[in-house]
Amino acid sequence: ALCGLHSLQYFGVAVSKPSPGVPEFVEVGYVDGNLISRYDSETRRMVPRADWMAANLDQQHWDSETQRSQRNQWFNRVNLETVRGRYNRSGRAHTVQYTWQYTYGCDLLEDNSTRAYSQYAYNGRDFIGFDKDTMTFTTVDMGAEIAKRKWEEDGTVAEQCKHFLENTCIERLRRYVSYGRAVLERKERPTVRVSGKEAHGILTLHCRAYGFYPRPIGVSWLKDGEVRDQETERGGTVPNSDGTYYTWASIEANPGEKDKYRCRVEHASLPEAEVYAWETESNLVAIVAGVVVAVLVVVAICGFIVWKQKSGKKKKGYGVASSTDGGSDSSATGITA
Repeated sequence: ALCGLHSLQYFGVAVSKPSPGVPEFVEVGYVDGNLISRYDSETRRMVPRADWMAANLDQQHWDSETQRSQRNQWFNRVNLETVRGRYNRSGRAHTVQYTWQYTYGCDLLEDNSTRAYSQYAYNGRDFIGFDKDTMTFTTVDMGAEIAKRKWEEDGTVAEQCKHFLENTCIERLRRYVSYGRAVLERKERPTVRVSGKEAHGILTLHCRAYGFYPRPIGVSWLKDGEVRDQETERGGTVPNSDGTYYTWASIEANPGEKDKYRCRVEHASLPEAEVYAWETESNLVAIVAGVVVAVLVVVAICGFIVWKQKSGKKKKGYGVASSTDGGSDSSATGITA
């Protein structure tokens, strides 16, 4: 499958019970996983959240985005209230927090083709999605069928979605990438740490990769050089506060076979895949001891050379003149004829 070279994504959420720190509606935009914009119902303004967006887009753009998000706020509040009314039969509508979520966006692929998507969820579960190729909406339960029929009968809904995804979204993505290319196309190599912990006769090996960019990365465990995907547990790739990413992978092993396992890391910042082994504490002690011994040997050799040079000079008359000798300036250099 082709990988996404660049992506533009929007995420929105409406809640039934807003509270301090939890606005009724929030919408955020991302390019390649980097936050670029934010709108919420408290400020009622779409604002840039990336320096390279703020530097390249004028106030007219942000005013237009604000109006779009204000419309989204109204539509999605109505959607939440409508769907909640269809599903709620317990009379607890005023005591339970309900959410309406959506995401839509587009990807620019490595072969310069594009793809796009639009998906809605209710209380964290898939509700309805849009297929731009067939101009139809797909549902996962009967509760969404009413919305499906309504939106498909009103042909303008599908037309508007398709136009935005195939044209507006892609045009924006190309433009935004041109603004932030220095940030978006940088490469930062991962720092990798391998550790292990034995309990109840089972050795759990962990491979952690920190501080890498861009987001796509491959972390896998090998045993005797063979990939052990089905035995590997993986964590998600999550963002750090500095714009880089973190992920991990672990595997359970027989303690007696620990030397057979290696962690392989593949990333755009690396010229080729790198392989890491677990260095146990005893191995580390041996390595440190070896380094210390090597340093001491070097120091001893250097000291011996310096001593030999000094002793050799004294035998040949190359001595440093005493300050009480009353010698001339030339003798102060330690050179005598």
